[in-house]
Amino acid sequence: MSFTSKLMQAYFNYAYNPVYDFTTARLSRYHTLQKRCVGKLDLEDNDKVLCVGLGTGNEVFHILEMNRNVDIVGIDYSHSALQKACKKALGLGKEIKCLIMDARFLEFTAGSFDKVLCIHVMDFAEENEKVTHEIVRVLRNSGRFAITYPSTGEGLRLAIDLFKDSLHHNSSLFKLFLRLTAIFIGGGIVYFPLFLLGNRRGYSSSQLEAMFAGLKLEEFYIEADTVYQDFIVYGSK
Repeated sequence: MSFTSKLMQAYFNYAYNPVYDFTTARLSRYHTLQKRCVGKLDLEDNDKVLCVGLGTGNEVFHILEMNRNVDIVGIDYSHSALQKACKKALGLGKEIKCLIMDARFLEFTAGSFDKVLCIHVMDFAEENEKVTHEIVRVLRNSGRFAITYPSTGEGLRLAIDLFKDSLHHNSSLFKLFLRLTAIFIGGGIVYFPLFLLGNRRGYSSSQLEAMFAGLKLEEFYIEADTVYQDFIVYGSK
């Protein structure tokens, strides 16, 4: 593992994960985005689902809400995040398999999964195109995927839109004040590396179109989340 990867791993273990569930994970808009992405998978009984960059496991709630009769495998390179994810799943009465792994080098044979979900990994991952190719490789033929990519509109505009969305979804001003204070303090820790990166990792719709056109998929679609400033790319192999 490179020095940069080790540094990022330490950041996730000791800075990002301890505050994540009390900041970003509590945003109603983030739950909406996760649910929207999970819905693109068209989950069926006995599907084997891979969550790339499972993190602390919040997307598992939405997967099980839509279909409990699936097998879930989560990968991440943060051991502290995976520990939380496994505990959350057990609390829902579901045992999932959690593995420490680099998304650029998925340690699975080709066609291992029926569905692959990857939410907010491309904001941080190195070599996004390589991660994308790996996701497609481990997906079986006709299997479905849903992946989010940051847009070039992230930054201050994203913060303003999320603030407006929080105002819209909170009726109690006191609760809103407490939540926004927590998000402001914790969010500074969560997204500090992204502020340093600026828009370097942002994509336009045409760039994503070009990347996915070269993968020879059965079908793919690109949708924009206008509040979270993400693109959702989904389809089948």
